[in-house]
Amino acid sequence: MIDNASSPTVLTPREVRLHLLGFVLFIGLLGLWYWLSAGARAVPTLIEMLQDDDPSTRIVAAEQLGQVGPPAQAAIPTLLAQAMRDGSQHANSTAAAALKSIDLTAARQVMTHLIPRLQDQDVQQRRTACAVLGSLGPVAKPAVPALLALVHDPDELVRRNALMALASIGIPSTPIVAALLDGLRDSSSLVRQTAVAQLAFTVPLTQPVITALTPFLNDPDASLATLARRALDKAQPDDAAQIESLGMMVQHSAARDYALHQLAQLGPAAGDALLPVLPLLQDDRPLIRYLAAETLGAMGPAAKLAIQPLQQRREDPDPVVRDTIAGAITAIEAAPVPAAKEPRP
Repeated sequence: MIDNASSPTVLTPREVRLHLLGFVLFIGLLGLWYWLSAGARAVPTLIEMLQDDDPSTRIVAAEQLGQVGPPAQAAIPTLLAQAMRDGSQHANSTAAAALKSIDLTAARQVMTHLIPRLQDQDVQQRRTACAVLGSLGPVAKPAVPALLALVHDPDELVRRNALMALASIGIPSTPIVAALLDGLRDSSSLVRQTAVAQLAFTVPLTQPVITALTPFLNDPDASLATLARRALDKAQPDDAAQIESLGMMVQHSAARDYALHQLAQLGPAAGDALLPVLPLLQDDRPLIRYLAAETLGAMGPAAKLAIQPLQQRREDPDPVVRDTIAGAITAIEAAPVPAAKEPRP
């Protein structure tokens, strides 16, 4: 006979997500505490490490400078040189990723430098440019049109890197999702697998994605079938528990950028997270203010309450954030308000 009183309670999927969220936030807060107390003092040494002959040392130094954030302004010139001219693609990408956390203008400078290389005759230049642009994440939003032009590049690694970069940027979501769905039909198994993987782990689930991925559940390639199942098991955009979880995450610095990026990709469906996002327009980090403005603009009519807070931040000290706030205001004001449903007779 089983003693029900001592039997362990089975956690619901929502409870599992909340427990995992708590663990991630705890680890992140420990890291944040360390860098707030010691990170800025390490900047001079980390800058010296950026000039080391060993690529792995340069990579580690860039990663740590990204953790320091805006207080690492002194490292910008050296990080720019590494992002644009280092012989190691991993070192390029790591330096670019660090810059987006330190200074958005510098990150956009890397983006502007790399966009012409997407059309370079040298295939390796195109591959590297895609990879580094992807490391900039949503800050590289202006590069999306140029990356979309490469999803049919003759080289399969360029196509793969372009899809990965687009998924990493994530916004605007409509053309990016369309490119990933197109990648599902690519002649290369590598590109197809990349497309499914981005839909499984990076891009939020939408109805077109569900429709396109369902046939892959029976794909002869077991890895593709597994990734498709992983994608289809994700929460759908209108899942209230998913929006609630992301709304909780934006209130904790450890996972704030990830949660904002996910909400920005959900667009109007993220409207229920409006109130937790609004205070982030005043965050100390430009990247967070940028993501908050992108998220609010993507919400459309659901973010009407954000107009006044956005207006108050029109003179944000960061030029990239200023432009994004102006764009968010325009997007919210220009978005059509859904017609009211007529009552049933």
